[in-house]
Amino acid sequence: MGQGPSLPGPPGTKFRVIGAGMSRTGTKTLNEALTILLDGPVHDSGIQSLGGPVDQIKAWLDIMELAPKTQTFSEQKKLDWLISEVLDGYVATMDCPAATLTPEIMRVYPDAIVIATTRDQKAWWKSMNYLNSLMGTWYLPLVVLWLHKTQVYGIWRERFHQIMMWRYKQEKIEEDTLRKHEEHLRQVVPPGKLFFYEVSQGWEPLCKILNVPIPDRPFPHNNSKGDAAQTFRDHMMAGFLSWIFMLMVISMAIWFVSNWLARHIP
Repeated sequence: MGQGPSLPGPPGTKFRVIGAGMSRTGTKTLNEALTILLDGPVHDSGIQSLGGPVDQIKAWLDIMELAPKTQTFSEQKKLDWLISEVLDGYVATMDCPAATLTPEIMRVYPDAIVIATTRDQKAWWKSMNYLNSLMGTWYLPLVVLWLHKTQVYGIWRERFHQIMMWRYKQEKIEEDTLRKHEEHLRQVVPPGKLFFYEVSQGWEPLCKILNVPIPDRPFPHNNSKGDAAQTFRDHMMAGFLSWIFMLMVISMAIWFVSNWLARHIP
């Protein structure tokens, strides 16, 4: 929302940051800031898993299905391979579902640091609940049924629910999810590798974390509440248009069949 899918850089690009902030904590802003500071593409897992290239969409669906039930050595190696394959060429990852799989990504990239965007709990829930009210509607999967990439949304949502139950004992993001998520990060990430960051603080603390100079340009701000609403409206409009097109095709098919039958069957 506010950004589109990003293409990976050259294979073997050094992966440096796991963006572990929960959605609506400034993840899209951090995405843009890291792209500037690390001079490379950031993999926004929310965008890439729903609207990226078909191979990335499939890879994320496989990761989301496998992660909660990985038990054997071969399953773990398969999960590691899927994660390394989908993140190859990126300098960082961002947003959900990747943020909920921080330990799994750390296993593949043990040298990466973890930066978790955070914000006031009440302000976060107000923003998150608004997004839930848009994306959690029962009719959205039906409206976008004929849109090629968004056909996977129903599957994505079901698998994300499974991850939430496995990791936080919640089926979906709720009012206390931010607290649970950040507690989980403190438990699984070594203290020297975990950094909490508020995007309202701008360049200085982020550059200190990354040990890079402060750039001579304004700090980015991305993905406002209005961006989310506009993206939802764009998907709904595209979905309605796709239904009109499909109904026209079906109507024409019925008309041609009816005419053929009238001419050939007495």
